Amino acid sequence: MRQFQEFALHEFQSIEDAPFRPEQYSRLKFGCDEAAREMGYQIADAFFQNNAPALLNSSSLMISSPYNFVPNAATIMTMHLLNRLNSHIVDAKGNHVEYATVPRKISYVNDYGLLSGEHRKSLIAGDRFYFNSQHFEGRCLLFVDDVKITGTHENRLVELMHEQQLKNKTFFLYFARYTGDRPDIESEINLAAVKSIRDLNRMAAEPNHHMTVRQIKYILAADPSELYHDFLKFRSDRYLKSLYFNCLHEGYYKIQEYEANIGVIRDAIDQQEGARKCLV
Repeated sequence: MRQFQEFALHEFQSIEDAPFRPEQYSRLKFGCDEAAREMGYQIADAFFQNNAPALLNSSSLMISSPYNFVPNAATIMTMHLLNRLNSHIVDAKGNHVEYATVPRKISYVNDYGLLSGEHRKSLIAGDRFYFNSQHFEGRCLLFVDDVKITGTHENRLVELMHEQQLKNKTFFLYFARYTGDRPDIESEINLAAVKSIRDLNRMAAEPNHHMTVRQIKYILAADPSELYHDFLKFRSDRYLKSLYFNCLHEGYYKIQEYEANIGVIRDAIDQQEGARKCLV
């Protein structure tokens, strides 16, 4: 039996032939919990149907897409996937899948969806991933990501497993796998539902909305003159402070292109705090 296997719910060569809704995928990337749940449940149902014997007869560990501090969209989807998959497994009298993370120190701030395959490979080579090989021992590993475009992340994880001589049976689970030759299509599906900061404003007001890395980068790259009036003034104090501190934790304050909008965010926090003091 092969050590590494892939499972993709969908395949596509272009936006036009995608068997899923690009807008729903885009909503996932910007923190929509409804989209994350829908997509996670769909993967879980299909994966369990195709691999029930392997799941019921092994001790498995699910690992979300590696991230630094702020969870990425794939991690939110993974939690719903895990909920649904464990429901199937426990109903079938199997042992539940446990959850683990692979910490990652990211070395770049580029919009990954716009990059070529070679550029992606060179950037990922500078990242640092951390495996807890003892925790992996004897487990079937289920690595989860939302989409496979060039396979750069998967290839890097396989390299790390070889370096650490890990022999675990491993599945790479994806919502969709791209089979074309234009990697920048990822940017198109990422932004299918978000064409302006006003679109994000409407999405951020939805129940159970999550803050994601892509959302933060989109905010930091927005027109500063529109950011406050079309987005920040509608956000809660809790949201604004979380946004600001996440910018610090991810190191975005070091990026010159982001300095202006981090200042706008800080001003919005100060303005809210000043308004509250006037009411006291």
